Amino acid sequence: MTRKILTSVAVAIATVWVIVTISFLMVRFMPGDPLMHLVGMDRYYQMLEDSPAELEMIAARYGLNDSLGQQYLSYLHSIATLDFGLAYSNNQPVLDNVMNRIGWTLVLSIPTFILGTLLGGWLGVLVGWKPGGRLDRIVTPFMLFLNTIPSNGLGILVLVVFAFRLRWFPVNGMTSGGLEGVARIVDIAWHATLPLTLMVLFRTAGNCLLMKSAVSQVRNEEYVVTAYSKGLSGRRVLARHVVKNAMLPFITSLSMQFGHLVMGSLILEVIFGWKGMGNLFFTAVNNRDFPTAQLCFLVTAVCIVVGNLIGDIAIALIDPRIKEDVGEYRRDDATAVGV
Repeated sequence: MTRKILTSVAVAIATVWVIVTISFLMVRFMPGDPLMHLVGMDRYYQMLEDSPAELEMIAARYGLNDSLGQQYLSYLHSIATLDFGLAYSNNQPVLDNVMNRIGWTLVLSIPTFILGTLLGGWLGVLVGWKPGGRLDRIVTPFMLFLNTIPSNGLGILVLVVFAFRLRWFPVNGMTSGGLEGVARIVDIAWHATLPLTLMVLFRTAGNCLLMKSAVSQVRNEEYVVTAYSKGLSGRRVLARHVVKNAMLPFITSLSMQFGHLVMGSLILEVIFGWKGMGNLFFTAVNNRDFPTAQLCFLVTAVCIVVGNLIGDIAIALIDPRIKEDVGEYRRDDATAVGV
């Protein structure tokens, strides 16, 4: 078990290193001057004509005049020291901009993750345990509809109906401003209602369908039939045998979702004007703010890798088949040495 966990940790570290290396090479090996990709085409030609000395300063800052090896070491040093430069949009440290936005994204992402997991898992167990039942005929089509409809289409529709027409909620933004204490918290919750509701619905739909599929497969396994033959009630079979084994693919999916917490929902953040990480990444790409876009990419990628690592460790601790494999491996080693 320890060996498997350490292997997962080593693979995660290697994956992060590969991601960082690809991020470094991506700019250096794209066609054209790397400075053009760093500052954007329009700004590059403007600076080339008006202030070439500033271009040289940027090239010196990123070490573009050094050898590729020196540039790579400098890049690793900047990541290790959390020095990601200044954003082109507001000339503020990129790390400060990203950290300010992460907090607003987590306001939506954490409730979405918790509610989507609980509601989706619970509904998935119920409809998967009795497929074809009344609840299944109601819940499954609705979840399929949510899982297939584009989030941008439904987001715009909800915005038009509840914000523009009915005026029940604000059109965009995160707070009205000028409020403090409990009034500010209530105001933020009011602004977050529409995007949060949509994000929870989408997450619940995906989790419900996944859990339903897992439970439907597990309920027909031989060990479930054996549990029934021992006289266990349906509720105890469901809790002890079906749900526990159906949780394995569900945990894998949750680990992927956990990795996306800091990015949130890019499309919905843009539609509702929620100034989170997704909105920041979208704006940075449109404005060719490469340092900001690069850090958003790195943070998201690292969080996804960490989420997968947590999922691997959780599965290793839960899945009895891994423990059996470890036990067989040890017995084989003992046999090989004559014990």
